[in-house]
Amino acid sequence: MNYFEILNLPVAFDLDLRALDAAYFKAQREHHPDRVAGKRAHERQAALQRSGDINAAYETLKSPLKRAQYLLSLQGITVGTDNDSVRPSPGLLQETLEWREKIEESDAEKLTKLDNSLKAMQEKSTVLIASHYMESRWEMMTQETLRLRYIMKAREAIVILRRGKAEDACPRAMDGDTVRPLRVSQDEGL
Repeated sequence: MNYFEILNLPVAFDLDLRALDAAYFKAQREHHPDRVAGKRAHERQAALQRSGDINAAYETLKSPLKRAQYLLSLQGITVGTDNDSVRPSPGLLQETLEWREKIEESDAEKLTKLDNSLKAMQEKSTVLIASHYMESRWEMMTQETLRLRYIMKAREAIVILRRGKAEDACPRAMDGDTVRPLRVSQDEGL
């Protein structure tokens, strides 16, 4: 039984997220392990397994990236793991390197612009994945799924970099082996 069947949803990349939520909560209510608390051990174990499958289905299908990877796996294509059956194109690798260089060289203003650009690319990428899926263009869907993964990683790198810069801007005090933000009370002023 695949994740779409578990949640009684049509197999598709474009999902109504409200319908996904409703299907998830319905399945959890119907198959919650507490419903079989007084039953035999094998029934309780089966309910636990079913609940775990429902949770895994929901976590996978609510994420466009994981959903695309899962749909590709249903076609026998592994992407997004250490054992990928398809490698990124040279053009995609070059694009990814350019993003990394821009991230490393950017100040706060340029990072914001780059993040906005990557966000737009992420949105476009999900539209392209949906189109490729509808047309059964598996190779193109695979490359676009890899691209979406790299876009998301680049955006995560920006968040981490911003967080690091914010922490660097905050004065710190040493407290034994622990580094903690330096707190200034209102009485001390700045």
